[in-house]
Amino acid sequence: MSTSAMVAKTDLLKQVPSCSYPVPVPSTTDLDVFSWSRIFENVAASVPLRQALEFKTLHSEAYNAVNRTFRKTKKLKIEILSTDSEKPLYYVQDSATKNVDVAIEMVRFVLKNARSVANLELNFEDVNLKALNRVLDEVLNSDHVKLKSFRVRRRHAGQCVTKIGDVIRQNATSLREISRVGISEASHGFSEKLKLDKFGCMSFDLGFQPAPNQIPHHFIRITESGAKIKNFSFTSFSGLDPSDEVVQNMLDGAEVKSIKLTMMSPPVIAPRPGFMIGKIRSVEHVELVEIVPEPQRINKLMGVRHIFEKVFPNCHDILFLQQWE
Repeated sequence: MSTSAMVAKTDLLKQVPSCSYPVPVPSTTDLDVFSWSRIFENVAASVPLRQALEFKTLHSEAYNAVNRTFRKTKKLKIEILSTDSEKPLYYVQDSATKNVDVAIEMVRFVLKNARSVANLELNFEDVNLKALNRVLDEVLNSDHVKLKSFRVRRRHAGQCVTKIGDVIRQNATSLREISRVGISEASHGFSEKLKLDKFGCMSFDLGFQPAPNQIPHHFIRITESGAKIKNFSFTSFSGLDPSDEVVQNMLDGAEVKSIKLTMMSPPVIAPRPGFMIGKIRSVEHVELVEIVPEPQRINKLMGVRHIFEKVFPNCHDILFLQQWE
């Protein structure tokens, strides 16, 4: 190539822009305040209470984000677990402590900062109910509690917690689901304001061998309360006699649509002529669950199938199940 040609090419390249694109160089990008705020909120919502509070010391935006997270809190979860030592272990929002006063302060903090607590979960294993009653007092005295769901778990039989009934009564207009409360606690707290989609109770709050008139007495109180229940479940040692007048009055008065009975042994059904057995036509679904140590080939509850079929004529298929650990 001649010298003049080389000069011309050089001049042309200076004037015409290149069509190729440069390879972008990796660089760090700063997140905006909104993005950091969302990160802090998501992290604070997914960790235990104490860890969430530690984020407040990182940055002013973290402080505000954590506060917004607690304002959005809908569920209060409290556990009082027995340990090998004399002192129980308290969990509030998955944060553990062995100091009952610290646990109460954590409950107060959640209730103070939450706009509206809609779900309450209680799990208590301690024989002494003093701490549990203190916790329930905080729930009852808070203006930020409007429960839709109330779930209870207990370890020991024979423990009747009256304040559980008080919580039910105080939140009667908003409650839609109650799970595993004692029958005496339910009868204490039920009123005509209750319109429940699901109601599950058990007889263990009355002890291992309740008196013959105890369970009927509480069913009568539930019937007289005027509460309405769509789906009813009951756990006991020997189930319920569906032909019993007290049981039928409760199912009929509460307008129950579905029943689930969990028991260790078949119910004791009083002998009576078939034409004297009343019928509950509102019930459309029945489940009978036998508690067994291990799976069995034969379900002993099948022996009372004919009674349930007679009492619930609109239930076309009764399910017989087994439950084991």
